[in-house]
This record gives sequence, C-alpha cells and structure tokens, in this order.
Amino acid sequence: MIDKKSRIDFLVEYLNERSDEYYNKNAPTISDAEFDALFDELSALEKETGYIRDDSPTKNVGAAVVDGLMKVTHSIPLLSLAKTKDPADVYKMAQTASGYLGLKMDGLTVKLTFERGVLIEAATRGNGEIGEIVTHTAKTFINVPKKIDFQGRLVVTGEAFIDIPTFERINEEIERDEDKFSTPRNLAAGSVRQLDSTVTAKRRVRFMPFSVLEGFENIPLKSARLNELNKLGFDRLPCEKADKNDTLQSVKDKLFTLKKAAEKLGFPIDGVVFTYDDAAFAASLGRTSHHFKDGIAFKFGDPESDTVLRNIEWNISRSGQLTPVAVFDPCEIDGTNVERASLHNISFIDDLKLMPGDRIRVSKRNMIIPHIEENYDGKRNGFTVDFPLACPVCGGKTAVTDSENQGRIIRVLYCANPRCPGKRVKEFTHFVSKSAMNIEGLSEQTLMKFISLGLLHELGDIFTLESRRDKIISVEGFGEKSFDNLINSINAARHCRMSNFLVALNIPLIGSAAARDIESVFSGDMNALLSAVKDGYDFASIENFGGITNEQIHLWFDDPENAKTVDSLLPYLTFEALQKTQAVENGVFANKTCVITGAFEEYSRDELSEILRERGANVTGSVSKKTDIVVCGENAGSKLDKAKALSIRIIYADELRGLLG
Repeated sequence: MIDKKSRIDFLVEYLNERSDEYYNKNAPTISDAEFDALFDELSALEKETGYIRDDSPTKNVGAAVVDGLMKVTHSIPLLSLAKTKDPADVYKMAQTASGYLGLKMDGLTVKLTFERGVLIEAATRGNGEIGEIVTHTAKTFINVPKKIDFQGRLVVTGEAFIDIPTFERINEEIERDEDKFSTPRNLAAGSVRQLDSTVTAKRRVRFMPFSVLEGFENIPLKSARLNELNKLGFDRLPCEKADKNDTLQSVKDKLFTLKKAAEKLGFPIDGVVFTYDDAAFAASLGRTSHHFKDGIAFKFGDPESDTVLRNIEWNISRSGQLTPVAVFDPCEIDGTNVERASLHNISFIDDLKLMPGDRIRVSKRNMIIPHIEENYDGKRNGFTVDFPLACPVCGGKTAVTDSENQGRIIRVLYCANPRCPGKRVKEFTHFVSKSAMNIEGLSEQTLMKFISLGLLHELGDIFTLESRRDKIISVEGFGEKSFDNLINSINAARHCRMSNFLVALNIPLIGSAAARDIESVFSGDMNALLSAVKDGYDFASIENFGGITNEQIHLWFDDPENAKTVDSLLPYLTFEALQKTQAVENGVFANKTCVITGAFEEYSRDELSEILRERGANVTGSVSKKTDIVVCGENAGSKLDKAKALSIRIIYADELRGLLG
C-alpha cells in the first residue's frame, strides 16, 4: 500500500505539471499517448487503493485559469469525457442505446452564448467550473455567424481550432525555429486567448460546435440540434451513426472513416467521441466530478515506429539560425514513409542525448508532425552535443546563444557571419516566391549558385541579371532558353501589385490577407503608403488591424536597412493601381457573398478566393442564409447540400470557366 500510495503521489504531481504545460503554457513535453498511459495507471491505482487526492487530475478537467482575461463561472460545468483506446468500449456503449460518432477536434473548448440572435459572451472551458471570457477573439472566428435567426437564449459548446494547412503556413512565416508552434492545438489555444483580437483574426481560427447546452429543448435528439445549428450558419460536425445494429467491425470501420475524413478536410483531431443521441436519456446518466457519463472519447494515439538515427543535418534560416534535422532509416507511420524530423535546437538534442546510430522511437504528433519521442540508447553519462563549429554553408564561425522559452533556457546555434550566403538565399527565396514577387526560374539551388558567383548581393540585383547574360548561361544547368524564360519572368514581376510587394518584404504580421487590406486602403499606391508611414499613419484604424500590427509596421519601416532595401527596389517596379472597372462592378460576383467548396483543376482554393475578391466578391468559409453564391468543384461536401437546401445559387466548374474566361 505504501509503494502504491507513493506512486499515486508521484503521478498526481507529475501529471498536473504536464497538464499545466499542455493547457496553460502551450508547450507539452510528453506526447498525448504517454500522458494517457500514465493517466490510466493513476485511475487504476486510485480504484484499487481508494486513495484519491483532491488535486488528482482524475477529478479535474485540466486547465488552470491564468490572470489576464476576465473570469466567468460556468452555470453548467464543462466537463470532459471518459477515454479509451479500445473500440470494443465504444461498441458496448452503442449496444446500450443509439448514438453517434463525431470528430474530437484538437483545439480549445469554447462556449458561445447568444441572446436574441446576438453573441453576448464567449468563454473558454478553463478548469470546467471557471473559464476565461474571450468574446473579443471569438468574434473573429471565421465561421461563427455574427447574428443568428434565433430569438431565444442559445448556448453552444464546441472546439476552436486551426486547420492543418493554415497551421503549416503560419509556421512557415515564423523565422526562428524555437518560436514555431509545435501543434495546431498549441497555436489555436494561444490564438483564442490573445489580448489583441487582431492577432486571432490573422490566424483564421475556426469553430466546430459539438453540443447545445441551452436552447432547442423541444428537439429530443442531440444530432438534430446540431442540424439546427448548421441551418443557423455553423459548421456541421462530421458524424457517423452508431447503435445496436452495429458490429464491432462496423464500429472500427466508422472510426477509421472519420479519421480519413479529418485528414481529407485538414482538421487536427485527437480522436472520435461517441455520445448518446437522446438528450433526456443522456442527461439521466449523470456525471462524476471529472466527466459526464453520456459518452466516451476514443483516442487513436500518436502513431509511432522504431528506427535508427543515421545523421544530423543543419539547415540555415534567414536569421542565420542553424536548425538540426534528424535523418533516420525510413519507417512507415500511419500509412506514410517518414525519414526526417526537426530536432529544433541544441537543447533538444542534449535532452535526448542523441547520436548517430542510436535506436529511436518516432511519432507523428497529432498524426501530422514527425517527432522523436525517445532515444533507447540515451542513458549515457558525460554527453555533449556535437554541433558544427563552422557554418555548413559559408564555412564561417558558428556561435551558441541562449534564449528563454516558458522559463527554460534554450541553446540555439547561429552562423556568426553577417554575409553568409545561406542567410541571403532564404531572403531571396522568399522574395521570389509565388505569394510574393512570383519570379519563376530562381529556385533556392539556383539562387545559391548566383550568390556564390557574386551575381546577387542585394534583392535589387535580381532586376539587373539581364546584363549578366554571358556569365549566367555558362552556369551548369542554365542555357539560353532558361535564361530567356528567367528574364521574361523578372520583367513580368516589374509590374506588380502592392500586396505582393509587401509580402515579399517579409514585414512581421503582414501576410497576404493583411497586405491586401493595406493595398485596398491606399488603392495600390506605394508612394501614398510610404508617405503615410512617414507621417505616423495609424494602421490600427484598418479593420482587423490592432496596435501591435501598427507598431510592427512602423518598426520595420523605421529600420534604416529596411528603408534602404525599399528605396533600392522601387526604381525597378511599377505598381498596379486598384480601380474597379465597370465590368467588375456589374459582374456576377460583385458585392456578393461567396463560398467555395470542392476541388478545382485550374486553381488552388487560395487562388480562386483571390480571383473572386478581385471581381468584387466577399469570400467566406461557411454557407448561411446570407450566402449569395456557392462555387462548387469536385468532391463537394456538406456545403453543397446546405446550398441546395437554402436555394442558394450554385456555380459549377464548367460555368465558372466561362464566367472567368
């Protein structure tokens, strides 16, 4: 008994520390699978011994409330669900009464309260009893309707999340590796709890409702209540029916089907929830101090595989940070081959005591990101990280710097050479990228060659390459045709939009959407923008911009080196003035609210959104009564069904081609 009691004490304190890292610091140090295994061990020991501490995580939902946001007490506790990794547990519950399986989104639980059709409060789950008010950020969620056609009181709980493509794009825009977000859940949690809602708006947080706490009392089935939410403009949670007609195998098949649906939609999930459909029956089952008894959360766990570390490579960023990357024997994880994973920094290598030849366990955290979880050979004394003393790109000296992250000192390796071509090539690569100046023919490898040959020193040198014809066509892999194509692309880029140029400059917090907003305010006139900056223009006056964005823009332009870069580029460029033609003003999409669904051969979703905006459309993410047009490609989903139900005009791909010419 004494040993088991000591083990319980250890597990309670250890899991509470890990919960604090996960919920409040957004910096987990163990995987979900490891946490769940220890949680299950603690639960079993508590049942066996009867010894349950007041601060046990089995009695608490998890997140402690931190200072900074106003607190609110939940009149109906927002509790968790019991968890399982055995499909048989789901099957057994489905045999008791009819229910449904729904995706368990991996984000931050948020409660929305509407009165007479207006959102009056949004709050996080917090510790289940007390949450934090986040109404200001919830109003920026891209798929939460501003008003709903419901005059009573409606309280909806759901998950605020960021889809995987958006998560990857945001991380790509972050320069320092230690500043990148580890999972979409961490990014969503931090975004929802921002004090400045403009930061939240730029990160395109989405909301997926999974329960109605108050309202629709005349509707007996919870699934039907979700359907009513869908009619009001909320997204529909992907679900599968489950009841006594199911077999164990059919339950497994439905779990797999939902997992694949999440992958196709780009949704981050950490499992599937089964819940009884009859609201009265579900309520009659009651709850424990930790969870309701009307459902269960099935968790897939992070897929893992064992392999052998073969090498550690070091990649350089625009800031000069050298990021270690593990190269290991290819292993199959969750149906895909994986052979590389970021090691983040020197401290990460030191913690695991990693050396080539070590046997390692690799996971795909949240079924997305390759991550080294464990080094089986890491129990060694006197270990020191073997990092390069010379930059692998320029051969210059490297230096180790310390930075603080969540109270922990992180050691990071940098190239100390200010003229390192590796730093420059990343800057050039971003400048010529598709979302920026869109110059084809200048891959990172080609840019590296041009820099090493002295053809490129500053960004403006790109526009002088035509005068270096003889030297360029002598470069290996570069002939006259390649040269002519490159020059044509460079010349095409000379006439550009202000928004593309602003993206190319890599101003903090200014991505494509923010750049288009600035472009719209100044009608594409770069000189007007520069004059406004000089006169102290308040960019916070632009819709969806805030004080932090305003400060970052002015700090960037006030930097003498940045100002010099802009001045050196302007003589080579002419900017497209924004003037709506009569054809655009009177066109099919002018002043129409449009939703895109399905896939298109000719365009990516972002490209088509941009084309529609250029034609005067307001492109949104969800179908509601306010939607004018749904643009439909192949493999369209529930948005098409909803458009038909609401008699909204649908433009299919063939008609779209004709309208866009």
